[in-house]
Amino acid sequence: MVKFYLTEFYIFKKIVYLRSISVFNNQLRLVIISFYTLKTDISTTRMLKNKNITLFRQDFLLILIFNLLFCWGWSQNSNSSQDYFNQSQNPSINHFTRTDFNADSQFWSVVEDNDGLMYFGNNDGVLIYDGSHWKHTSLPNSSSVRSLAKDSSGIIYAGGYHELGIVRKDKFGNFKFKSLKEKLQLENVDFENIWQINVIQNKVIFRSFKKLFIVENNSVTQIPSKNTFIESFVVNNRFFVQDADEGIFEVDLQTNQIQKLIDKKSYDNEKIVHITDHFDLISGSGTIYSLQDSSYKIAQQLFMKNNDQVISSIESNEIIYLGTLSSGVVVLKKNKDHYTVHPINNLQGSTVLNLYNTRKNNIWVLLDNGLDKINYSSPRTTIFSRASVYDTFIGDSNLYIATNQGVYFSENASTPNHFNKIESLQGQAWSIAHFNNTLLVSHDKGLFKINEDFTSTRIGNTNGVWKVIPFPNHLHTFLVCTYNGIYILKNENGSWNIQNKVEGFDESARDILKANQENSFWVCHGYKGVYKITISRDLKRTIAIDHYTDKNGLPSPFNVNVFKWNNHTVFTTNNGVYEFNEISKQFSPFEPLNKIVDTSKNTRKIVQDSDRTWVIQDDEAGYFETKSNNPKIVKDIFLQTKGTFNRGMETIVPVNKEKVLIGTHTGLYLYNLNQQNSKEKIQTQFTAISYTIDDERRNLPIQNDSTLELPNNLTSIKFSFAAPKMPNNLSNGFSYKLENADKNWSPWQSLPFKEFNLLRPGSYTFKVKSKNVLGIEAEVARYDFYIQPKWYQTNLAYFSYAIIFFILVFITQKLVRNKIHKENEKTILREQRTNQLLQLEIEQLKLQKDKEKVEKDKEHLEKDIIQKSKELANYTMLLVNKKNFFNALQDDLKELKNIVKNRNSKQKILEIFQKLHQNKIDEEYFKVFDENFEKVHQNFFNNLKENAPTLSKKEIRLSAFIKMGLTNKEIAPLLNISTRGVETARYRLRKKLNLDQDDKLMEFFDSLA
Repeated sequence: MVKFYLTEFYIFKKIVYLRSISVFNNQLRLVIISFYTLKTDISTTRMLKNKNITLFRQDFLLILIFNLLFCWGWSQNSNSSQDYFNQSQNPSINHFTRTDFNADSQFWSVVEDNDGLMYFGNNDGVLIYDGSHWKHTSLPNSSSVRSLAKDSSGIIYAGGYHELGIVRKDKFGNFKFKSLKEKLQLENVDFENIWQINVIQNKVIFRSFKKLFIVENNSVTQIPSKNTFIESFVVNNRFFVQDADEGIFEVDLQTNQIQKLIDKKSYDNEKIVHITDHFDLISGSGTIYSLQDSSYKIAQQLFMKNNDQVISSIESNEIIYLGTLSSGVVVLKKNKDHYTVHPINNLQGSTVLNLYNTRKNNIWVLLDNGLDKINYSSPRTTIFSRASVYDTFIGDSNLYIATNQGVYFSENASTPNHFNKIESLQGQAWSIAHFNNTLLVSHDKGLFKINEDFTSTRIGNTNGVWKVIPFPNHLHTFLVCTYNGIYILKNENGSWNIQNKVEGFDESARDILKANQENSFWVCHGYKGVYKITISRDLKRTIAIDHYTDKNGLPSPFNVNVFKWNNHTVFTTNNGVYEFNEISKQFSPFEPLNKIVDTSKNTRKIVQDSDRTWVIQDDEAGYFETKSNNPKIVKDIFLQTKGTFNRGMETIVPVNKEKVLIGTHTGLYLYNLNQQNSKEKIQTQFTAISYTIDDERRNLPIQNDSTLELPNNLTSIKFSFAAPKMPNNLSNGFSYKLENADKNWSPWQSLPFKEFNLLRPGSYTFKVKSKNVLGIEAEVARYDFYIQPKWYQTNLAYFSYAIIFFILVFITQKLVRNKIHKENEKTILREQRTNQLLQLEIEQLKLQKDKEKVEKDKEHLEKDIIQKSKELANYTMLLVNKKNFFNALQDDLKELKNIVKNRNSKQKILEIFQKLHQNKIDEEYFKVFDENFEKVHQNFFNNLKENAPTLSKKEIRLSAFIKMGLTNKEIAPLLNISTRGVETARYRLRKKLNLDQDDKLMEFFDSLA
């Protein structure tokens, strides 16, 4: 799609300078500078300055129209050049070596069956490849298989030394060769090698050097050669055979008669390897003979510089593929009376013994040292694989690639098979830009321009340049974005010069986009967030820098990038797409894109191209239709690029609506979006099924109409599967599920088999599905099987278990009843014992109550005794007082006796003495005192005797008197000693008690109590 932009104009001395730009598919194509002398009044000039152009003079419009037409014509040329990206000239190739197929690596023949399986004939026999597994079968005489073919019913025929027959698959998925010699009665016919097998009109024609064997309806017709049959051809439903030294013959398929068609002299007696649909002849020497005026003449010589040979050939869609002796595969395409020639590179060998075109138009190349598969059906084509790609630019006829090793270019952008390196640009190149018919390379070493002779010239002395972008509204002015700031670049009079650095901003400016305000730009830093800078009018410094991070609405300051989408400035983050609100100065989610992209993933790039938007999320590329009512991201076709992008410098260059260039660290790839869908139903197939018993592996039929029963002593069961018809089946993934064992489908895996160990008896259904790197899923294959139970798991066993169960229930019931009866008896006994124990407890409670009553009575008696003892002690004290009284009375009577002279009076006094003596208070009273006092003060006496066990009875009594608080004077008469004697007794007592002189006996005795 061509777009035209009137990007800039300015007025100087009444001259309008106009810059218009033609853009084709987002690639800058042409910048046209035109001018016009103003003859209008000042009002028109003002309108022009205000960019509100409402009136142009007719001649000015003519100049503008001329510019647009010139841009359109130039863009049309660019469009045609971009269509030159032809996958037939840059196909992806898969290599197979001996380590893959584990057999001899020299291959002679190949054919594809109806299921998409490939059969290869080599020196070991026949190899069968289903896209996942290689299988092998050999001929009875172990000879090489020189030829293979398939008839209309899908039967595969094989031919070797003195052997011909069919290859078929048995019910177990194994392939066997069955000879047809006996059936066709050819046991005694010597025909040596079968070099070719052709199938035409229900006939199978085997070619050896000596004979043709035409087989139809189990019968054979033999046609001998006049010399040697060296080649056979099927052209336009006609069969031809070349006889050495004779010419080319045609076989009448109705009568099986042979007739010469072209004499050997017509093609200089060369070996013809290919006859085109237009009956051009291609010889082994590479000479092309064309039919002119009823005779063949040399039209073209393919090998002018070397003496190569053509060994094999095929024709598909008017393209001829030639297998050569030393040049690999050569592709011919007829252009009027001439064939354009180009080789296919990157084959693993140069000697091609045979070629085969599959139903999906892929080409198998049979080499003398392996196999190659040329994937024309693959949407991906490798353009460049020598370095990590960071940017690419498509010129008129050249393709430029910026890589980590420098800048590469191809002088043929239509078929970029060969790339050269610009030696002066060694090292990390970041981007390529095209301005004013000049290619600018942003490089780690600085800024360079590429000259017409593919050399480079450095611009300025600045190092570490990310990219160059135009400065809007400033003619011939550009921004050089570097590792540490921005520089002003100008193009004046064809000269490029870096003017100055924009002072005030020293951050990395890799990700930059023009903002809506004049001289303002958004700059995203990978770790610091987003800057909005405004450059002064003299372009020498920044006059404003606004810094935005997660504090301004961004989910994080990391991994933010800025892009233009649908005239919106959007910012991609780790959690969706955001836009900036100029009023609130905050970032907010941009819902139109967030509804499409996965906001849980890091969106790293957005490229809008016409009606399609390209995105990269979490290292996965995809696209969606911008104007769709329900846009969904398509990314399965690009799964091979997952994890290979250069982070932050991803390259997506849409070529046209069908093709896109994607750059990764493994190279540059072309994707054809038209080849991502397959309408053909693809079936996942079982290739082998087996189980193991006692370390012996046994095969099972790979197809079963009913549930297959398996023995119960198997230890494992293994399923092998493939999807032969899957496009680009070299990268299939498989997912499986075993019903009755697995709840969910397994994750996708590349292993084409699954083995289950020690499965329990029961019914199972194994399901498997496949998917290729394009996201195309094949239909599910299923296999029903039943593992028989062990003898103890059979119905008879379960019936026996039921009978035994009922018997056990009966016996158990009876035992339970007996036990219940015994338990009842035991319960009765327990109740009786319980009653007895209850009676005993009652008696015990009664005894306890009686005991408590006795204890209470005893306690009461003791209290009474103590009380009485106290009273007795008090009474005793009264007696003591009375003794004092008696002593005093006795003393008074003694004095009175000495005074009284009367005899009668003395007699009377003497009688009084006798009465006092009879009633005196003696030791018995004190014993009673001692006993009662000791009862009252039991603790005191016990502690006293414990501390001083040597105390005499009199000393203990003295201690009791002191404890009672009696004075020495009161104690003296009780002990019949003087007061002085009491003091002496107290001193001795203190000494026995080990008391100091300062210690008080009363306090000591209180402590003992």
